[in-house]
This record gives sequence, C-alpha cells and structure tokens, in this order.
Amino acid sequence: MQSFLPQSVSVLTDLDNKLRRKLAASLEHLFERAGSALGGGVDGEIGPVLSAIRAHRQKPAVFACYFELVFALKAGRDDEAAHLWRRIVASTAEPAVLEISPLNEEALGEDADRFTRLLNAAETAPIFAPPDPALWSAFEANLAEALALLEEAAPALEAEVRGLVTQIIAAQPRDASVGFGGVSSLTLWGAVTLNAAHHRTPLDILEALVHEGAHLLLFGYAADEPLVRNPLSQRFASPLRREARPMDGVYHATFVCARLHYLYRRLLDGRPAALADWGPRRLEARLAQRSAGFDDGARLIADQAILTPTGEKVLRATVEYMSHAAA
Repeated sequence: MQSFLPQSVSVLTDLDNKLRRKLAASLEHLFERAGSALGGGVDGEIGPVLSAIRAHRQKPAVFACYFELVFALKAGRDDEAAHLWRRIVASTAEPAVLEISPLNEEALGEDADRFTRLLNAAETAPIFAPPDPALWSAFEANLAEALALLEEAAPALEAEVRGLVTQIIAAQPRDASVGFGGVSSLTLWGAVTLNAAHHRTPLDILEALVHEGAHLLLFGYAADEPLVRNPLSQRFASPLRREARPMDGVYHATFVCARLHYLYRRLLDGRPAALADWGPRRLEARLAQRSAGFDDGARLIADQAILTPTGEKVLRATVEYMSHAAA
C-alpha cells in the first residue's frame, strides 16, 4: 500500500474497522468492570451494541459519548454514565451517513454541548461557538460546490474524504480575537469542524476538507502505533502553526502540506470551470506555499523526529510523492 496517495475504499474500511473494533473492545471491558453503574437493562444491551459497532460505520456522536462515558465513570458520576450509555444504545443501530450541520442545539441536540466540550478540551480557553445563521447558510451552499469541485478535479481524493468523513460541522470562534481554521479529533472520529467565518468560498472549504481529512487518515494509520515517539513536552516550529508544536503535530502538518500540494496540482492540471476566475499564477502560488511548508517540516522531522516504523513508512511515501512532484 502506498500510504500517501488517496486511499482505496477497502483501505479506508479497514482503518475504520480497526478503530471500531478498539471501541467495542473498550466498551466490553468497561461493561465487565463497571456495568452495574450503567443502569438496568445493560446486560441485554451490550451484545447488540457491540455487534453493531463492529458491523458498520458509527456516528461521531458514538465516539464522543464513549469518551465522556469514560470520564464520567472515572469521576464516579454514575448517573451521567448511565445517561451516556443510553445515548450509545440509541445511536449505534444505524450506519453513519454523511451529515452536515451547524454546531448548535437545534441541529445536534445535546451533542452540540458534548462536541463543544471535546473540541475545547485541547484549548487553553473555550473558542468554539455556533455559527451565525447567515454564515451557516452561506457555508452550506459553498460546501456543496466544494464537494462538486473536488469530485471533478480529484475524484480519488473526493472518494477518500467521503470514506473518512461522516459529519461536517460548521462553527465560528467564540471570540473574534481567537481564530481557528478547522479541527478533527479522535474523540469525534469521522467529524471535521470548520470555521464558517473563515472559510467563505468553495475553494476555502475544499482546502479545509482535504486538510482535516489528512489528519483523520493519520489518526487511522496511528491506531496501533504512534507516528513519532518524541515526548509531548518537546516543542518545535510547525509549518502550519505560529506556535510551537509537539513533533506529532509537526508530522501531521508536514503531511497536510503535501496533501494540499497534491490538491493544488490536480486543480492546476484540470483547471475546473468553477475556478475560471483563478488564474494559474494564484494556484501556483498556493502550490509553492505548500511545497515550502513541506520542505520546512520534512527537514525538521529528519533532524529531530524519533519515528516509529509506521511513521517512517508514511513519511517515506510522502517524500517520494513530493520528490516526483518537484521533478
């Protein structure tokens, strides 16, 4: 398997199966250790729930409820744990299909607060908020154009995005002074959250989808083994962030730069009608920007990263692509 280029349906299915099997195994372990805290009826529910999780794709809400269930059990909040178990039971039966929604209670119910908590967990202060109605309306229309543009210009990449992403969520910063582009997380496996205030054109959204899809792919690759072994306490300059990042973040950013290079190469070669207003120089400028970001990240990884076999394999394939692309 060439691990840089867009992956086939079978590879993506295997990655998703692996993560769902891990989820099922962990829930089974929780049931054995703390099933009594999950309320009455759990003995008859655990089997069907585990079977459903192993059988088909699950919504990001199932992963979100699982992580909050673990937090609740560790904190001794049994009533909350029982409620989260009920949510899992109610959510696992039907396979996940692509959903597009704003980050608000009207669209997501109680999952809106849950998703917001998990998205904010890695931040020093809460930054995610529901999008303004006008922003959401424009985002929804532009997203449809973005997906059509991706299918026209890079059908293999479009198929991969659909194979990885089961939910696209629009949000905006809680405070205008704090921005974000997009977010993906293993706690919301299958979901990408995009800043509707920042991504205002189909091309902006297209780039963000490919960006976050690349992160999800790396999460899948790292299901059994991390990409790097550098301590999280170590910080390095990142090709996509102003602030210093752990080496895992640098690795992700470097891979993302290469994936965006792949995207802009396809857009330049195909020149879709939807980009008629974009002259080749503008696309070439973005291509060069991503190439420079990759070069910066690749040099840092070569100098400082402690790579695992998985990390070495993926990086080798990525360097091979970029070397041929620059030739």
